[in-house]
Amino acid sequence: MGSTHAMGGFVIWFALERAHLSPPLGIVVLVIGSLLPDIDHPHGTLRQVMDLPKFLAQPVNEILPHRGPTHTIWAGISFSLLTIGLAAWAGNSLLVTLGTGLAMLIGYGSHLVLDSLNPSGVKWLSPWKDSKLHGPIRTGSRGEEFFFYGLIVAFILAALWQY
Repeated sequence: MGSTHAMGGFVIWFALERAHLSPPLGIVVLVIGSLLPDIDHPHGTLRQVMDLPKFLAQPVNEILPHRGPTHTIWAGISFSLLTIGLAAWAGNSLLVTLGTGLAMLIGYGSHLVLDSLNPSGVKWLSPWKDSKLHGPIRTGSRGEEFFFYGLIVAFILAALWQY
């Protein structure tokens, strides 16, 4: 589902860009945010790019079960605050710094929304609330394929959008 998450983040960024609401690094931060929650999955896109050595991969798998702590809104907020801190440390203006942190939160949130469409669902408010949002679209299924094509249509519509 990494390509679906990345496409979802890209479509959101493109719509924000068309509305002149994206910070300079918005696409990078938003797409990273859309892939970041799956850092807990051995086959997650960012995890594969990082290529953890085998002696680290097993402890990471045990500490971070898939759809555990990284699949909560609290992790999204934490990564957004970290992004704001890094952007401020790099000397960006307040507006760019806050916009970059918001881009991370939007990308992260898009991942959680898309995973909430899966039968496994997401416990957005864990550990405070264990209720799970879930839907009918299975990872790697025909439904996900159709959803991906729907994102491409959304991209085309955003490209044609006149304001």
